[in-house]
Amino acid sequence: MKIDTAKSADPYELIKIVFTNIIGKLTAAQSLIERKDFEAKGKNIGDSITLFGALQDSLDMESGGEISQNLYDLYEFAIYKLTEANVNNSVEAVGEVLAVTRSIKEGWDAIPTDVKNDYLEKKAVNG
Repeated sequence: MKIDTAKSADPYELIKIVFTNIIGKLTAAQSLIERKDFEAKGKNIGDSITLFGALQDSLDMESGGEISQNLYDLYEFAIYKLTEANVNNSVEAVGEVLAVTRSIKEGWDAIPTDVKNDYLEKKAVNG
């Protein structure tokens, strides 16, 4: 079912799915650290790092300019902090990344529908 959703989703929806997954995995990682389930914690943090890498790869650095660079840097920060959190079993470091991720997702969710549709139309025309 998730694969079907991803195949039919527009790029905006795909990014929302990625952010939602990261938030879920990091929320779980915090609980797993507290329960001392370090193996599962490592998997959730590792998956989140992979997803942040995918977000970096999805950025259009040429067209996106400063916004793309800022997002790239935020994702890089998240990867660094999550690596630190994984090594040190730090609920606080995971919390920092969660706060940043929620903030980015809120901004993403607030993009007006007409702006999304305009972008998708231009992308369809230009290939």
